[in-house]
Amino acid sequence: MIIVNDEELQRTIEETSCAKKNELKNLDAAYKSVIKYNKWVIPKEGIKAIKFDSTLLNKVYIGNISAARDSIQGLLSVFGPVSVTCISSKDCAFADFDNPHAAYLCMEEVNGMVFNGKTLKAGRTSTFPSEIPKDLGPPDETIVYVSNIDLDIEEEQLKDIFEKMGRIKDVGLVYGSSFVHKGYGYVQFLRPVDARRALGYSNKISLYGKKIRIGPSVIKMELPKRSYPAIPEKVFEIKKRIENVIFGRGRMVVLRNLIDIDDADEDFDQEMESEMRKYGSVDRFGICKKGEVAVYCLYSTEDEARHSFNILNGRFFGGRRIRAEMSCGEFPL
Repeated sequence: MIIVNDEELQRTIEETSCAKKNELKNLDAAYKSVIKYNKWVIPKEGIKAIKFDSTLLNKVYIGNISAARDSIQGLLSVFGPVSVTCISSKDCAFADFDNPHAAYLCMEEVNGMVFNGKTLKAGRTSTFPSEIPKDLGPPDETIVYVSNIDLDIEEEQLKDIFEKMGRIKDVGLVYGSSFVHKGYGYVQFLRPVDARRALGYSNKISLYGKKIRIGPSVIKMELPKRSYPAIPEKVFEIKKRIENVIFGRGRMVVLRNLIDIDDADEDFDQEMESEMRKYGSVDRFGICKKGEVAVYCLYSTEDEARHSFNILNGRFFGGRRIRAEMSCGEFPL
């Protein structure tokens, strides 16, 4: 034990000690913040203030992956709109989502996932900042992020589903420049405990054939508001009628852009027939493999055909976006 008789020297030692403790406290807080956001390593230069680029929160590194870009895009698009850059020489890819919640959910689900026989690694990019600005946190624990939402799902339908998990304060889907949402949104509960309960249902709830993903909010935020005034219900009815005219009518659904002819084997035929039967009673089913692969499915009613079309049109299959159409013509096979 050191005894100091000089009061001024003792005061200086105490001030220095206090400053060092505060410095270590700040360093520890910054380190915990980095760990929370799933950064693998702290940069060698240490924790220090830097000019923050918020888009870095949207980026994810995917390691040990070897696949076509479209396949990777299809794998990751369930978490939200994403742009993928592949570096095949290093068996890795970089995903750039349009929001940080999608990126975090992607890391949580993809890290350790087996894809094409390989165990994937997912984490932050090397450019991820060592310190998260305080004005971005803390996140609201009552808000959950929901992705892979079918475009025909509206906010009221989403609310009905999540009300079974707890009392809802608000629901907000994210819209682009059109009246069609971007496939993701947010649900705000009244209690954090209900939001945590909702996280356990990720990849377990199927809506229109698509399993929704549910993750926590990772930055401070407010639920999105539509950038245009409320649209009267009649306008949406007109929109639906226009879609019916554009896409046609009839009991037959035709799917294209699914797979190469060389890959269309018996397993593919069985998989497609099983998939089409999920959406209604099938009168006739067949697959044409001349020139291109086309799946034909004749349903018992037009409503069943429309339901199948709504689910499958634009959905990814093996890295390709399905092109679906309805037809009232004769079954060709």
